[in-house]
Amino acid sequence: MAGYSKESERQNKALKDLMTTGKTEKDYVQVGYEGKKEDLGGKTRETELSKVMQSVRMPWFCPKCKKAMKKRLDDKFWRMMGHCFDCQVDYENKLKIKGEFKEYAYKKMIENQKSQLKDLEQSLDDFEKTDGKREFFNSVGVNTPELEKEEWSMGKDEFEKTISEARDFIREKKEIVEKAENEIQGAK
Repeated sequence: MAGYSKESERQNKALKDLMTTGKTEKDYVQVGYEGKKEDLGGKTRETELSKVMQSVRMPWFCPKCKKAMKKRLDDKFWRMMGHCFDCQVDYENKLKIKGEFKEYAYKKMIENQKSQLKDLEQSLDDFEKTDGKREFFNSVGVNTPELEKEEWSMGKDEFEKTISEARDFIREKKEIVEKAENEIQGAK
């Protein structure tokens, strides 16, 4: 029998009793916990963490258009832009009407490239701290599990070559992005 549970059986019995006799009796005990009650004089208890969570949590309604934000894209655009997806579509449509959308899209693309290069540089710094050596621990065995240590290392020359190539690549791309950014600012 699909979907069978004691809870659904209890609910069905309660509905049957309500329909036949007009009342139902609880034949189970419900246990709960009530914490200490504090009298704060009408104020609600707010911690610093709850304030942070309020700022991160997506509101039910868009701050700009006051429509309900229930789409998955609304969550994404609220986190990135501070408003719903529909407001972003309207904003970009107005830019297209004014003829300013290409510049907006180009700026957005350059900001994304700068961010990606910054992330690349940060991960390269983290890799450089390892000196090209890495240890892994694997659980081996079924009946008698053992911990096996696995070591990986690059040669010193290969490690330095890889780091310098990566730094050169990042430097090249940064120059390209800065040149494009200067072209945009020069066009204004």
